[in-house]
Amino acid sequence: MISSPSCRLTMLLLLLLVSSVSSASSVDVLSVTRRQLQIAERDSRTLVGRASTPNPRTSFYKALTDIEQSIKYAEAKFSPSTLDKSTRNLVELRRSIISAAKSGNYRIGREIFGFYQYVEDRSSYSKSRKRIKRSTTDIITYIKTKLGDKTFKEFFSIESGTTLTFVLDTTGSMQEDIQQVRNIVRELSSPANEVGEEEFDLGSDFYTFLLAPFKDPDYGPLETYSDKGELLSALERLSVDGGGDCNEMVMHGISEGLHETEAYSPVFVFTDAGSKDLEEKDSVMTLSQLLYSPLYFFLTPSPECDKDISDYEDLALETSGQVLLLDKEELRNMSDFVRSAGVGRADIVSGTERSGTGRVEKRSTGEKHNIEFDVDDTVETLVVTVNFRIPTGSSYLLGPDRSLVIPKFVSAVTNMRLYQVEKPTPGIWTLKAITDSGDKFTYKINSVSPTNIDFDFYFLKEKQPGKLVPAKHATPGDTMKLKLNILGGSELIKSDKSIVYLVDTRGSVISTIQTLNPSKEYDFQYDGIFIVPTESFKIMVYGETESGHAFTRTSQATITPSYGILEASRSVIKYRMIRPGSSGHFYFKFEHFSEKTTDFQLTFTNPGNIIKAPSPLHFPSVESGRRKIIRLPYTVPMWVPDGTEYRVSLVVEGGVVKSTYVHTIIITRYAPPTR
Repeated sequence: MISSPSCRLTMLLLLLLVSSVSSASSVDVLSVTRRQLQIAERDSRTLVGRASTPNPRTSFYKALTDIEQSIKYAEAKFSPSTLDKSTRNLVELRRSIISAAKSGNYRIGREIFGFYQYVEDRSSYSKSRKRIKRSTTDIITYIKTKLGDKTFKEFFSIESGTTLTFVLDTTGSMQEDIQQVRNIVRELSSPANEVGEEEFDLGSDFYTFLLAPFKDPDYGPLETYSDKGELLSALERLSVDGGGDCNEMVMHGISEGLHETEAYSPVFVFTDAGSKDLEEKDSVMTLSQLLYSPLYFFLTPSPECDKDISDYEDLALETSGQVLLLDKEELRNMSDFVRSAGVGRADIVSGTERSGTGRVEKRSTGEKHNIEFDVDDTVETLVVTVNFRIPTGSSYLLGPDRSLVIPKFVSAVTNMRLYQVEKPTPGIWTLKAITDSGDKFTYKINSVSPTNIDFDFYFLKEKQPGKLVPAKHATPGDTMKLKLNILGGSELIKSDKSIVYLVDTRGSVISTIQTLNPSKEYDFQYDGIFIVPTESFKIMVYGETESGHAFTRTSQATITPSYGILEASRSVIKYRMIRPGSSGHFYFKFEHFSEKTTDFQLTFTNPGNIIKAPSPLHFPSVESGRRKIIRLPYTVPMWVPDGTEYRVSLVVEGGVVKSTYVHTIIITRYAPPTR
């Protein structure tokens, strides 16, 4: 039996090499699909405002990763003998792509597109690159003809913007905050881009806005607005009343926004209260991590209420967001911060430091912390934020030449500091912080640019001998494969200079990931092998740009290993398309690897009230290593609009085990019949 970590890594490495040879057809359909979409992107790229973008947007490369994962999932779940390769199935899949795209559900539409590519590839006797290229060009042309140029570009993120979601407390004490939110929205405009000096407004076709109001006990309704003017009018019409206590339905408000927002879109939460519905916290965290949507909390706590913000800090830390403690009048100064989060933000590094981890010098009035980080030549705007629990803390930002950077904003109440540097000098920068005893400070350092160096990734695990399957969970001690794409890397970085790390939530390195040689055909895709740690972790990439400057990027999502695995029994996109007016069951499987038999509880969200079972459900005496099948009955009304997307967030808890999963489904009349 192979048990040592080094042996497990060696065996997985051999499996990767063998699988890369045995799945040549899969490689062809992946590479040709990416190449043909890159050609379509290049041909379709147009003007942004009055100035053109010289490189593909980061969001385009993330769209390619969505498609790649879908192809890989189909390959892992279906054998050629069980796959429906009929012309009828291909036609229904094409229609489902259009249905999802026209209803704005772009990410799930891209999943269907990837599945279609896999089915179409397996339906032909010819496996030549020429045939794959021709069929891929045909489906891309079909999609563009059906959607029109504008929606086609948004669907593949060729020229699409971000959904900005505003989750807003509308209780009586929030009157001044809401006025400041109006001021923030009025001042939203994108910075001049790298080619010209023109500015384009966030109220353009590139951006949409979601408004999710909440109070107590009510929340919603959530509304979508296509431009800034519509959002401002909606803010003017908001009714501000109620409240009277220190806690409101904050988590329900966030959940409403996350069920409708697009992937990679920021969520801004404005409140002066705590949350009285913390039972929804795990669901909110799971949804946010699924969508890579950072949560930014703008808090103006009432002096009469408890200022414990630890739950908000947990959510911000796990989703790569932030908690900003401010005075109500100071909210207006956050327009630049909100704008930069919507333009294209990549994490350079972030972390949390507590007193006791820094250095205390003689004659010093506090404890000193030094954080050094790389700023590369692709960073258009450098954004650094520092938050202190105790307002006597202070910070200093120094450039490579040791020059002092003046903060753009300093809170008079909490001493929170915001630095924003346009066209920063490449090199090693230093953030210095001084804290008092018992203080804790958090920092976040971002690169802002429409064409950031960034990366996307997913995991693979050997669940059957010789077969790697995409995995949504990480179990401590397991050996897993990391598929990592450095987005746009072929134009921005040197392929042989990159190193991939696992880091903890403080930014400290846990381990270096063993990586195989990158593939330029996949925009520098790295195959990495690692053993899952016990603590929560992020992925960090360190490398060198084409001009020779060091860069660092850190993943947005935090991965929390668990000794439990909750997943859909049928997770391939085909089984997540449901016809209006149909009934059936969602099937999930749960397995845990704790040391003893344990009682578990399942809680889940119920968007559209389509699930006909109560939450929570209880499962007593589940044995370790034994699979538990969970059936949730559903009924979809006939009147549900075609293309509607539902996200069901599930959490299983018991003993030391907590496992989460989000089941995304789309309602479409082109779905296969329910069996």
